[in-house]
Amino acid sequence: MLMVYYALFSWRRKPVVHDGAVTMHHKTSAVAMNIMLIHAVVIETIGIHWWLHSKLPILSFILLILNVYTVLLFIAEIQITRLHPLEVKNGHLYVTQGLMQRIGLPLNQIEKIEWGREPGKEALVFMHKDFEEICPQVVLFLKKPVEATMFMGRKQLVSEVALRVDDPEKLKELLDKRTS
Repeated sequence: MLMVYYALFSWRRKPVVHDGAVTMHHKTSAVAMNIMLIHAVVIETIGIHWWLHSKLPILSFILLILNVYTVLLFIAEIQITRLHPLEVKNGHLYVTQGLMQRIGLPLNQIEKIEWGREPGKEALVFMHKDFEEICPQVVLFLKKPVEATMFMGRKQLVSEVALRVDDPEKLKELLDKRTS
């Protein structure tokens, strides 16, 4: 339902803009990659549906429905990426990466912050796709594990969160305010 809402009904919404918001997608190719994937799925759908419809019409319609679902998923990903930046508000850090993963953690649960460090294998990484290889800018180590929501509502406990944002200096200021 969330995917359908964001894909079809969130076009008039404005992105969150306040002093505690830091975008994560402007300096990446995340939106462009999703648009390219939409084009690829649409072209593949037309070609395969046309060819397969005369041979196996039922399979053709099943694939058509799955491909429409896929296009809606990519449109929802674009909208969520655009509308939900990283936010620091009410003593919490909220990070969303499309429909795939999101977390809200209290700032007082952050034990230490390391800039320019590679995340561990168990870290939850929030970085949008890009054409080139990119690394997280900051790794947050938590005092105790915090629950994150993954794709399809799965829950996962994480004790390390890695982030890449468009304005690391602003994020540094927001995270430094937690100690003052």
